[in-house]
Amino acid sequence: MKSLFLFSILLLTLSCATKKESISSDYPKEPELKAIIGDISTKSEPIKIDSVEIKGNKMIISVTYTGGCGNHIFELIGSPNIAKSMPPIRAIKLIHKSENDNCKSLITRKLHFDISELAYKKDNGSEIYLTLEGVKEKMSYLFE
Repeated sequence: MKSLFLFSILLLTLSCATKKESISSDYPKEPELKAIIGDISTKSEPIKIDSVEIKGNKMIISVTYTGGCGNHIFELIGSPNIAKSMPPIRAIKLIHKSENDNCKSLITRKLHFDISELAYKKDNGSEIYLTLEGVKEKMSYLFE
């Protein structure tokens, strides 16, 4: 088990020939991102959503993608259209864009979003279901 871990670290370090740096799954100095209402048909580069958690007006999305040598930008976009049901339903999409990153390291990150813009009404207790592309289950979001 220990040798597999060391091999993984070595592989990660050597996978990007243009720039050698340690890749951390924690990005504590990044500002919290804000979800927006917009066009959910926007194209996205490949990304795997590992888990999603809603805490109050925050959504934490754990993602995995390839890269390691360039900047990666993430946006959480909600559809302006809301399905009329009880509670209402809004489709959302995580957009991933990279800037000149040809490296193939496997990177896992936790993205933190303020999702208050995705609320049905900005009243305490207002409920809406969010359906995130790439996630099977719909998620209940109560505005706080």
